[in-house]
Amino acid sequence: MFQHKNLIRLLCLLFLAGGLHTSQAEEFPQCANVEADTFVMAIDDCVSYIYCNGENSFRDSCPDQTYFDAKAQECTFDDAGVCLEPMSTTTAQPATVVAMTVDSSNGSDELQPGAPTTSTPASIVAQPSASDGSRPHCDTMGDGYHPHPQRCEYYYSCIDGYLTIVRCPYKYGWDYAQQQCKPLSEVRCFSL
Repeated sequence: MFQHKNLIRLLCLLFLAGGLHTSQAEEFPQCANVEADTFVMAIDDCVSYIYCNGENSFRDSCPDQTYFDAKAQECTFDDAGVCLEPMSTTTAQPATVVAMTVDSSNGSDELQPGAPTTSTPASIVAQPSASDGSRPHCDTMGDGYHPHPQRCEYYYSCIDGYLTIVRCPYKYGWDYAQQQCKPLSEVRCFSL
């Protein structure tokens, strides 16, 4: 009888264990040979990076106009074109121009069409897909901090006229009123 009860308990435990599922964190091959608490560049995208910290690893992207600098371990402004954004190319189309002349011989100032001509501009206009106007301007007279207009976890730091972009720790954001990183649940983010 005692063995029968143990067998039933064992079967119940096996049954229950089969119904339980464990979930694993996403694994990143780039994190295999690096120390914990390290940032690595994503192979397929120079704007993205991976934070390697065991089960707390995650992938994220740098803000607009920046790229992930693996050597500096941070998002850096892309002034040198290291990670160029795709350019939107516009090709000018031929335009037909019809010259109009004013005929005032009969006193009515009527427009009279002339011979049509075709004008083909020979240039291709390349326009960057993002503007550079969203960064704060730093001068040497005043140091300070500025919120990022789109990403709560980032802010700008002006020190001695130099602009730096800074990321708050994981699950923290920049509180523009208190000028410090705070947990995302408590932070007051700035947005345009």
